[in-house]
Amino acid sequence: MTSAFSKNETALSAGKTESFSSLWVAFLLAICFGPTLASIAGSWFDPNADMGHGLAVPLVAGWIIWSKREFLARVPKVPNYFGLLLVLWGTVQFTISSAADWIFATRSSFLISLAGCVLGLGGTRMLRALAYPLCLLCLMITPPTFVQERLTFQLQLIASRLAEWSLDALGYSVLRDGNILEMVGERLAVAEACSGIRSLFSLVFFCLTYNYFFVSGTAMRWIMLAAVVPLALFGNALRIVATGVVAQYNRELAHGILHEAWGYLTILLAGGLIVLLHVSLTKIQLSLRRSHAI
Repeated sequence: MTSAFSKNETALSAGKTESFSSLWVAFLLAICFGPTLASIAGSWFDPNADMGHGLAVPLVAGWIIWSKREFLARVPKVPNYFGLLLVLWGTVQFTISSAADWIFATRSSFLISLAGCVLGLGGTRMLRALAYPLCLLCLMITPPTFVQERLTFQLQLIASRLAEWSLDALGYSVLRDGNILEMVGERLAVAEACSGIRSLFSLVFFCLTYNYFFVSGTAMRWIMLAAVVPLALFGNALRIVATGVVAQYNRELAHGILHEAWGYLTILLAGGLIVLLHVSLTKIQLSLRRSHAI
């Protein structure tokens, strides 16, 4: 009896020590990276940053961790001092990138330091258990400017081509010059905001979240993620086509608030198609299994 009580008391004391260490490290991270975290949060509300989904990222990551709390409690915590190397890496990267004003490198140094703290306090098993929410946090940071600009330009051209083909198939006269669509009485410019980059980032985040909670099997998850790009392009092209068609009859409806609303509607449509794709693939998978069983 005395031995069992002593073991419980020791385990409780160890648990309190681990909790205190985790809280202390979290406090130090918040102090050291406070301005960086504020900068990341500010980008979520910047209409030019295409990060409208950013606010939901840490919330979803936190919910994933909370949903795994019982499993995480059973993971053996074996501190790994290689975590200190990751923290050192994050610190050096933060110092250099802050001096050089490399925004992406400065912001991503927080995630490197955070991974280092997890590895240092909990060990490799804990880091592996938290790999998904930690990687998901990458989506709360605006990509490097040169990557975003190059991707935006390519999406502009693809969206313009798809819209041109669709409008032509519907019987509307259209002439494309780069990302400019000339129609009768209307000139549509597929600007950076209409490139689909915002919907692509949002749909990637939605798909990764949906995959974690509802999709089983690695192959199925990769198929779902691969479908995001064509669905985002389809949704954005549909928005441009709808704008062009409506502009032929009422120019006011094709611009302003309604034009922005159509952007959100296309994201919802593409998200619904992702869910529909999963349901359809699951039914096909089940039917194939039944046929093989017979």
